[in-house]
Amino acid sequence: MMIQQQTLPAVLVLASWVTQSSLIGVAAPIELNRIKAVVNGEPITQTMVDSAVQTQVQVWLMGNKGMVSKVEAEREIRRMEGSALDDLIDRNLILSEFKKLGGQIKDQYVDESISRFITERFKGDKDKFIAELKKSGMTIAQFREIQRDQIAIQALRSKHGGEENVPNTPWEKRAKYGEIKDEFASEGQPKVRIISIPKQTSTSNLQAQQKVLEEVLGKLRAGGDFGEIAKKYSADSFASKGGYVGILGKDVLNEGLTKAAYSLPVGQLSQPLDSGINWHVLKVDERIGQKTPSFEELEEEIDKRLTLEKRQKNLEGWLKKLRRDANVRIYEN
Repeated sequence: MMIQQQTLPAVLVLASWVTQSSLIGVAAPIELNRIKAVVNGEPITQTMVDSAVQTQVQVWLMGNKGMVSKVEAEREIRRMEGSALDDLIDRNLILSEFKKLGGQIKDQYVDESISRFITERFKGDKDKFIAELKKSGMTIAQFREIQRDQIAIQALRSKHGGEENVPNTPWEKRAKYGEIKDEFASEGQPKVRIISIPKQTSTSNLQAQQKVLEEVLGKLRAGGDFGEIAKKYSADSFASKGGYVGILGKDVLNEGLTKAAYSLPVGQLSQPLDSGINWHVLKVDERIGQKTPSFEELEEEIDKRLTLEKRQKNLEGWLKKLRRDANVRIYEN
């Protein structure tokens, strides 16, 4: 049956209110615990979604503590929150399918999964694992059930992803090489030009200089010659040479400008870069010493990526079929 999306009838809105705990330390608003979806007659409420996300985040943080930055952790948490309802629907459908097939996960496999988790994430320190588990608010019994469900889900996902070793044609591999080869290229040294516009001068204030910057950017974006524009407008030691800095080492420009130059694609203009005193616009004419690995050097990586893509496509097709065959209704807020 096709998934239906509709506005939730008022009679289905639950009257209870719940306080959501922030997953990263910021107070969350109190909101009505409404039904978010119904899967085969079973409701999924906002509280259930929040609880699932919180558990997922707790396990992820426990396994990645000290291994990722705060920014990376927040990005991953936002991703989990964004896909929470879809993930929970898929999880329920997969576990339901597993039960229909009469599947059971033996305690032995759960024990082995937890042992691997402790070995990989806590270097085998069980006491440290137990301490982190307590901090998260989970019991060992709850953690075991999470692992049991995850093993069941992974078993069916692997089964419906297709063969581990998928044949990839020479045409597919050559096309993928064209897509990914630049990821593995050595960076080389950029041959750089620069225009520097002072933010203020003895005769011009900030507002006037902003107009100069806008004029420069307009000419550059219209296809004007970088060198001629640099000679006319730039106010640095490179202006007389048309802004030509040369092959850029790591200690010619300041750290911010150097980083920007090394990340800038050949032929493209940078956004205006603010160094405090000046605005700068960079252009990379070419890269010297850049080397791209050959097809043969990347063939193993290409095979892996193509196989993963095909398995993911098979898996997505199976999940879509599960949803079509089930009675799934998703309600708008």
